[in-house]
Amino acid sequence: MGMNQIPLPPSHTMVVRSVRARIYRANQILGEPTQVFYREDPRQVQRGRYLLAADQLSDPRMQPCVHDSIVTTCHRGKKYVFRIFYKRHKCLPVNQALQQLAGVEMEGDVLVVAVGKKVGIRNIHSNLEMRAAERAVQKFAQKLAPFRNRRTFPSSIEV
Repeated sequence: MGMNQIPLPPSHTMVVRSVRARIYRANQILGEPTQVFYREDPRQVQRGRYLLAADQLSDPRMQPCVHDSIVTTCHRGKKYVFRIFYKRHKCLPVNQALQQLAGVEMEGDVLVVAVGKKVGIRNIHSNLEMRAAERAVQKFAQKLAPFRNRRTFPSSIEV
């Protein structure tokens, strides 16, 4: 299972901030931009940032566990790296946005954030990067379609 994100230990200097991301909800036809909160310790930057993805993804009782995979893609000659958060459960609704975008079935909501060179989570800046994120999600869903009924998913994928 893709579980790349490591929870941060409690600290009295922990702060909560937000980043711009893109979410593909199961009950909507298109993806939309959203603000997602993350935690970090400014005094210990090497620990990285921990995205609170569970707050954005629906059906927390049915599937409380959130998986993430790192996806690398090239768009218009530039390399982009994204972290995609998703849930796996056979009772989650089929994602209509991904079904229309990629032509494959994937259950539950999908959240995409950009990965920076110095920090693990950063804002999605431009429309070009937003299109690259959409392409990464499309290719990610197509690559994972054969794994849909298996017990394990790859933790990182090159698309």
